Parts: sequence; C-alpha cells; structure tokens
Amino acid sequence: MVWNSDVQRDDNARISALEATVADLQRRIAALEAAGGAAGAGAESPYGTADSAGAVDPWSVPPWPEIVHLILRDKKIQAIKVYREHFAVGLKEAKEAVEEAERRVRG
Repeated sequence: MVWNSDVQRDDNARISALEATVADLQRRIAALEAAGGAAGAGAESPYGTADSAGAVDPWSVPPWPEIVHLILRDKKIQAIKVYREHFAVGLKEAKEAVEEAERRVRG
C-alpha cells in the first residue's frame, strides 16, 4: 500500500513543520517576555504600544490603524480586503470583524 505510506510521510512532514513553528514561536515569546521586563511604560513593540500597566493597545497593531482609517473614510470594502489579506480569512469572517470594528469606532 504505497498510498498509505505517502500519506504517512506527508503527515510526518506537516507535523515536523508545525513543531518547528511552535518552537520558533516559543523562542519569540521568551524574547518578548524578557524584553518586556526591561521595557517601561509606553514601550514600543511590534505588537502595539504598551501603556503604564504594560497592556498593549490592540488598535495600534497593524492592520488596525489602516482599517480604522478606511472605516472613517467610508471605505468598508477596502477595509475588509485589508483584513482578509492580513489575516488570511474568508469574506464572512473579515466582514464581521470589520463591522465590529466599525461599531466600536463609530460608537
């Protein structure tokens, strides 16, 4: 049964790739945590701007500033496109996320 061994080999390759990704993410988290201990209020990070308590403002994280800008310019379709491209999700999920952002932005 050649087919089963091919499937097993593909599964093993996927598992190895996922394990490598998890290890990389764990290294990145450790580096961020180590840097976070040394960073003070208002520290910049690739994940947004931290306040005095160290909480990150999610609206400062890409692609949200661009999406908010598009929402305020009444360009919801472009905002959905940006969301889909950034997060690699379907149209429904992107539309729901952008509509929720619009509700929060517009109050």
